[in-house]
Amino acid sequence: MTMPLSALHRASAASVTSLAVVVGLLTAAPWSTANAAAPADGLAPAPAARVVSVGGGAEVALTPLGDTGATSLAALPGPDGVTPGLVVATNKTGTTVQTTDAASTPTVIEGHAAPLAASAAGTVPLRFSAVGRDGRAAQAYITVFDLEHGAAWTRQLVTDPAPGNECSEVTFARTTCVLVPPGEYSVMAFVTTLPAEKPTIGSSRTVQNISLVGEPETTVSGERTFAFDARDARQLTIRTPGRSTKVPPQGAMLIGYDRTAADGSAVHLDMRPAYLLDQHFYLQPTPQVSIGTFQARTRVRLEAPDITLSAPTAPALHPEYVDRTWFSDVASDFPVVDGRSRLPVVDVGHATVAELAGQQLHGALALVTHSADMSIAEQSNNAAAHGAGVVVIRNQGPGDISDPGGTGVKLRVPTIRLNRAEGLALSRLPEGARVTVEGEPASPYVYDLYVKVKDRIPEDPTYVALPEQLATQVRQVYGQPTLPSTFSEAAYPWQPGNSFVVSTTFPFEGGPRTRAEYRIPDPDTAWSYAVFAPESAYNTMFPKAPVLPMSLSMPGRQAYSDREQDQLPFGRAPITAAPNPARPVQRSGDQLRVAIDGFIDADGNHGTEYTHPSGVRTHLEIRADGALVGETDNLPSGTVRLPGGESRVSISFTADNPQAWNELSTHTDTAWSFPSTTTAADAAETQPLLLPDYDVGVDLHNRVRADRQGRVAFDLRLRRPDGVPSTLGGEPSLDASYDDGATWRPAVVTRGTEGWRVELPAGSGLVSLRLHAEDTGGSVVDQTIVRAFDVGH
Repeated sequence: MTMPLSALHRASAASVTSLAVVVGLLTAAPWSTANAAAPADGLAPAPAARVVSVGGGAEVALTPLGDTGATSLAALPGPDGVTPGLVVATNKTGTTVQTTDAASTPTVIEGHAAPLAASAAGTVPLRFSAVGRDGRAAQAYITVFDLEHGAAWTRQLVTDPAPGNECSEVTFARTTCVLVPPGEYSVMAFVTTLPAEKPTIGSSRTVQNISLVGEPETTVSGERTFAFDARDARQLTIRTPGRSTKVPPQGAMLIGYDRTAADGSAVHLDMRPAYLLDQHFYLQPTPQVSIGTFQARTRVRLEAPDITLSAPTAPALHPEYVDRTWFSDVASDFPVVDGRSRLPVVDVGHATVAELAGQQLHGALALVTHSADMSIAEQSNNAAAHGAGVVVIRNQGPGDISDPGGTGVKLRVPTIRLNRAEGLALSRLPEGARVTVEGEPASPYVYDLYVKVKDRIPEDPTYVALPEQLATQVRQVYGQPTLPSTFSEAAYPWQPGNSFVVSTTFPFEGGPRTRAEYRIPDPDTAWSYAVFAPESAYNTMFPKAPVLPMSLSMPGRQAYSDREQDQLPFGRAPITAAPNPARPVQRSGDQLRVAIDGFIDADGNHGTEYTHPSGVRTHLEIRADGALVGETDNLPSGTVRLPGGESRVSISFTADNPQAWNELSTHTDTAWSFPSTTTAADAAETQPLLLPDYDVGVDLHNRVRADRQGRVAFDLRLRRPDGVPSTLGGEPSLDASYDDGATWRPAVVTRGTEGWRVELPAGSGLVSLRLHAEDTGGSVVDQTIVRAFDVGH
């Protein structure tokens, strides 16, 4: 029987609680002239991305997400185009990050480096070795944590080159030994099992699996040897009764732990792999700790299986697509199976030109034997050229195929990998047998589970996820009316005290649609979300025209309670400009902070729009009593100095977005004006901008159907920012245009229950809106949106 566990059930008796994630956002700090940089004349720009070298040529980027105060942390691709994994460590002195490149070293991104021990006198040596789940020597990231005083030491074991055996008290080294004083310690390691055959490309990216092993509490009284053996760890398994699920590529996102010492000092370790061949995490069972606290954490994503194969007489098959990173830049360029078919199997050997000569495969499944002398792309595309509908590449050696053999060539048909035993089973099917091939590229559901295990790792880390006991989010992603729409997505779970968090960006396949998502209720995990349109690139092998995506981030964060259900709409029209909801327009003394987001959808999700080589053009202008005090065509945020005393301030923002992927809000022009006066220099006062909210009943393609009389109506609300007293508003005026603003006709505006009801003049096609509104407090807004949404009949 299963045991209840805060909406996640574990199949054994030890208790467990739900967890959070690693992502990339920072909370915006309160603003005043005390913490604002003194601007030069005009508009002082916001900070740009920071790139940090982390040793061995590896780099990470810390990038503000718009002007929200949020910062994403991500590894950058190396010279070979490979994006490695990340190791993030936080202790009482600060946060360090390194990549999984062999030569990368822990580099401080917040706080300062831990001081060296004053002397090695009275210390004892701890010696280390690591073995993977296959019994071979493995890579390991080892942390020794003093449970009395909070000091920490790190040793990294790599297999090529082999680590040295020097013993010292330095906090980080690539050696098998460390000197520490006798005492009580946590000695834990992330052990990386390497592929059976080392890939010639992407060795810092592609590994078999990762295990968390070691002793969270042990006594050191003299010299000791710790042998970290991943075979002692148990596979993390999550069952989803009633739904077929699997971990998709990169869905094993995080394995980590937190350890607190007796004095309250803590260490937090996160291993974020780039690509696991078998998509498994393993954890070694541990006794319960008695000093401080201990918590192991994993984050795993489950979806409907993206690809399945089944055949008569064959055993259960475990197909995986080859790693798309090597053959495409975006998910829409990587061919996948969509639907179900029964295909004959044709064994084409290594798919050489000679072996395929004269063959016509007529949509069959081509079974190809992996060759070290040919790239996967060459083998697959050779078979596709002779009519293969699907290519299955079976390994000829042990383990899983880890080496693409070459990059920079797109695949023509879906290409799947199998291990040697399963590939042999396909090759031995009875004559005339067919293989059932089924693909689900757009899963109708996602389990995004951050699992926390407190005090000890159980003997059996198997859990049961029951949707009726999880928090449910229904994501609705809106797209273009007639153009194909592609998207990517990221979910950001925050833990108390997080400064930097890392998340994985996934393709959101299937275009505009609705999807159910399930997460563990946990008051200590606050989630935020982002959607990117068009889809985000994960490589740069195939040059394309520059693109500025519409990156929409959810305002604020949401922690979920038991059985809570929420909606997560993104991209609902009209897309307008407005102040960043996390950074309202504020005045401190005579400095005015302005942060305008050009992408704000009807549900308040927001992102920055700025002049870009893609053809996007923006202009921000700020005036006081008609005199220009600041302007920029770049990132539309910063601070300006206003004249002392009272003045009438106007902020205008225009944006043109002619990009090929976009047909809505191709031009927006918004002007706010309001009275303002000098405030105390040690306080920030939010300014009374008048903000329109449109609520149009569009479908997922941002189209609205006129009623039988040809009418389209929607709700309009006018408000001031949070914290600013509201005032009465006069009746707004709104005009509509069905020819991109060449001619305008007035709409009918009447008082509604919570604002105004707008009925558009008859028409069809892409409608533009022109609004004028003001309130009795002197705030005025004028807003034009060209191609706000589509009207049909």
